[in-house]
Amino acid sequence: MNKKLRMLAALAALATAALGGCSSGRSEVEREEKRRADMELQSVQDMVADRTIRPVEFEFDSAVLLPTSFDVIDRVADILKRHPRMKLIIEGHTDDVGGEEYNITLSLRRASSVKQRLAEEGVHPDSVKVFGFGKSRPVLKENSERARALNRRVEFHLTTRHWESVF
Repeated sequence: MNKKLRMLAALAALATAALGGCSSGRSEVEREEKRRADMELQSVQDMVADRTIRPVEFEFDSAVLLPTSFDVIDRVADILKRHPRMKLIIEGHTDDVGGEEYNITLSLRRASSVKQRLAEEGVHPDSVKVFGFGKSRPVLKENSERARALNRRVEFHLTTRHWESVF
């Protein structure tokens, strides 16, 4: 019994060290910069949710950005330029119409179009990674037009992690 407790304590210590190691590699300044950048990005996402600014939108069945998308993408670019240590993950998502392989490709192409616009606005391409998830991660599991519209989206996530540790 005592041996089991020592083993559990050792495992708990290793787990605590591993979890602490994820953030202890960053300085207090880096953690604060990440916190502020996250707040700025959340502010932009709130403006999209409140319809103050338009979301990222594309031509039908295409990766061509609609000009109405430039405002939100340019705001994200400004955040990244103000916080050059941040890295951005762009996730593309589609609705449930169409084949799985086609939707994964379309969502990746759309995320790549956003990355291209960010690069045109001065964001270094190496600080941005894109992923296409197709229809595999819906926000609503319904087949109404409203649900499909909400599932067609691009999401932004900031990170300070090395790319090798992301996904």
